[in-house]
Amino acid sequence: MSRRWLRRVLAGLVLVVAAVSLTLASQATPPTAAERAHHLDTELRCPVCQGLSVADSPSSTAKAIADDVARRVTDGESDEQIRQYYVGRYGAGILLAPSGTPGVIAEGLPLLLAALAATGLVLALRRGRRRSGRVADAQDEEIVARLRAHASGPADKERAR
Repeated sequence: MSRRWLRRVLAGLVLVVAAVSLTLASQATPPTAAERAHHLDTELRCPVCQGLSVADSPSSTAKAIADDVARRVTDGESDEQIRQYYVGRYGAGILLAPSGTPGVIAEGLPLLLAALAATGLVLALRRGRRRSGRVADAQDEEIVARLRAHASGPADKERAR
């Protein structure tokens, strides 16, 4: 593969992703109240369950929170206002996706590691490509011939005659 071909393929992929994203964004409709409430339920941790969201928990506490969230959405509160109410009542641990510095670290660290891994892979492939362009000279061939002669036993020398 040539570099020019690879660049063209990458440019084409970027254009396709951008076109699909713009198309989907233009067709997006605002979420309904039920969709907003369900989305908020998936972001809130059930206070009595181990790691389950309010949407996934079968507990009566989760059911009461889900009903309260639905009421708050219907009353016109914003998603952020609803989140802040529950953070004020239960603490930041109520949010499944942490916010602030811990949230940035929790969500940003895997992305950073993936970017570093991709960069390392690209650099390794470039380095390997540069090395593969080397050609053996007469001195290299002489060394290989000596090693082959040394490695072959007496039986190999007799067969060669």
